[in-house]
Amino acid sequence: MANQQKWDRQTAQALPDMEVTHFHFLRHGRVETGGKRLVYGHLDLPLSDEGQLQGQRLIEFSQANVPQADGVLSSDLQRCLNIARPLAETLGLPLEVLPALREQHMGQWEGRSWAELTGEDVEKVRAYWSDYANTAPPDGESFSDLVERFANYLSTHMDKLKGRRWIVVAHTGIVRAALCHLMGLPPSEGLRFAPLPGTHTWLIWAESGAVIQTLGERPRSMSFGAAGAIHSGEARKQGAVRLAFSGSAGTGKTTLGQSLAEHWGVPFIPEGMRARIESGLQLHRLSRSDMKALVSDLWSERCQREDEALAMAGGFVADRSPVDYLVFWLHYGFSNDEEGTRRLMEQVRQRSRIYDRIVVLPWGVLPLQPDGVRSANPWLQLHFQAAVEGLLYREIGAPVVVELPPLDGLEARKRWVIDQLLESGVRTLGGSPLT
Repeated sequence: MANQQKWDRQTAQALPDMEVTHFHFLRHGRVETGGKRLVYGHLDLPLSDEGQLQGQRLIEFSQANVPQADGVLSSDLQRCLNIARPLAETLGLPLEVLPALREQHMGQWEGRSWAELTGEDVEKVRAYWSDYANTAPPDGESFSDLVERFANYLSTHMDKLKGRRWIVVAHTGIVRAALCHLMGLPPSEGLRFAPLPGTHTWLIWAESGAVIQTLGERPRSMSFGAAGAIHSGEARKQGAVRLAFSGSAGTGKTTLGQSLAEHWGVPFIPEGMRARIESGLQLHRLSRSDMKALVSDLWSERCQREDEALAMAGGFVADRSPVDYLVFWLHYGFSNDEEGTRRLMEQVRQRSRIYDRIVVLPWGVLPLQPDGVRSANPWLQLHFQAAVEGLLYREIGAPVVVELPPLDGLEARKRWVIDQLLESGVRTLGGSPLT
């Protein structure tokens, strides 16, 4: 208690304990789900290629930025251990593997897709997300159960943990549980914290309370200049393509994009909003400032994932173009922030230069199916479509921007896109055709 020695004994006894405990939470990278939005908690899925790259960056980041720690604590699931083991070895720290740090157990839903569960019983899924804190999947845990599990671990091992610095390799649920428990927040506030895969969250805790030092810190943020350098040919791999699809909800971007990404063997980059909504985000509950922060986060996340895909594979197929994010910004009414809008506009222009093609999918060709996530109002979607098309042609234009004809079959759409790239002369550096 060196910090208390300047006080007399009676005063020191009245003061809160001044020992400080540091938790550096590392959320594991993205996992391999076969292109589906799977429900997984205790399901022991491996890291994807992108997730392995994110894990390596976490190791490098910790080595360079985290002060001398006392040990590494890790979930016993492989997506965490694949980072924790080399991290502990690199830093020369003891590793403790703890089932108590597993993700929330999703019971009978483990391994099933959200689309399958929603189609089977949409009301059950809605009921779960409407009371995420207290409702558990069949034979699973609620988020409150997870918070209690983490709290029990903490209280049982407090004598060991207290006053030291720990690196904790775990899951988003554990990070949320730690934040709620240590900051005295109810579990119902857990979804307000959304650290992305492959990020660092630093929490400082003492008897007097907890402080969030960083939340969801990205280990490395490549600049637009870095993406531009890759585009110029420094890391372009044979057979790689840079392609984005644009248009309103229900035009088939995700289905076509995933199929072509698999065809060409490059990463598929989703747009981000849908995954958050499927994970329980309720847009109507967000304040204006929260919504603005969400759109900014979606854009930053998108740029980071593209840069990682360029570094790893030389290319990607993306669900939505940069202009779509600008339309999100305008659609939600943030144009009164003139400086922020001008800055985003310039970023969108720069980012669009790395694409071989941006393909606009036609509105009204495929039926718009209500799925509990996107609006099924066709006129709302037409409004978004018109805004995207107008800005794409105004700000980017031909030959980068092309419009898919009103084809409704997946194979016909794929063939058209492949032929478009071939006929337009898009080739890899080695001259191999994108067949």
